[in-house]
Amino acid sequence: MKNDNEQEIVKEIEYYNSLPCIFDDFIDIPDLSDGVISLVCTRKNQAHPEKQWIPVPNYDFAVCKGVEKIGDVNLRIGYTDFLYYSGQISYRIDEKHRGNGYAERACRLLVPVAKAHGMTKLLIAANPANTASIRVCEKLGTRFVRTARLPEWHDRYGTGGCYYRNIYEWNM
Repeated sequence: MKNDNEQEIVKEIEYYNSLPCIFDDFIDIPDLSDGVISLVCTRKNQAHPEKQWIPVPNYDFAVCKGVEKIGDVNLRIGYTDFLYYSGQISYRIDEKHRGNGYAERACRLLVPVAKAHGMTKLLIAANPANTASIRVCEKLGTRFVRTARLPEWHDRYGTGGCYYRNIYEWNM
């Protein structure tokens, strides 16, 4: 029998999985630049539902400042139980470029792509110890949903000693 917290999470997952999402095919990527950074689509990945970490189609982008690649960002199209704990967006900025707000900018540049697929809300999941990632979520104006224990079936379970994820909802 599930405890109250687990029942709440099941209801939240059901809610997110019911949100609108349209995927007929990958879109042509518009110019994604804010004058400071730009996103360059490096890959369009088909869904592989049998692989937890690629349950939905997704886009990989290089985060660039001028001609220099300074990081990566990924946008996952859709909602699944797995993505409740992983989010639709993941980002990484090279260490020497951190602290300049580039991850936040990269996330904002993804909005037209997400909206082209009918998505109105995105989840971002952060390690509770990752203060920089939490700060990105705060700057984006996300809503903190909860700290959730990772289920044992999740590929991040126990990775680096992490058993929990902070779940944030970004209402675009």
